[in-house]
Amino acid sequence: MSVFDSFLKTAGDLLTMSSDIKRMDSRIDKLTDENRSLDRRLMKIELMVDLAKQTPRRRISKELP
Repeated sequence: MSVFDSFLKTAGDLLTMSSDIKRMDSRIDKLTDENRSLDRRLMKIELMVDLAKQTPRRRISKELP
């Protein structure tokens, strides 16, 4: 194998790895966005639970007027 063939193979491998890295980067970005969305939802649920614990419930009498 000549030096030129070795260079071409290495360049092809680098291009393949570069495209793989770009694809993984876009997938990681999507996962990050989903994680942020889930984190926001969890914070909202935690806030609702905290408010529900703090606010005393009013009991409605079962008697009709």
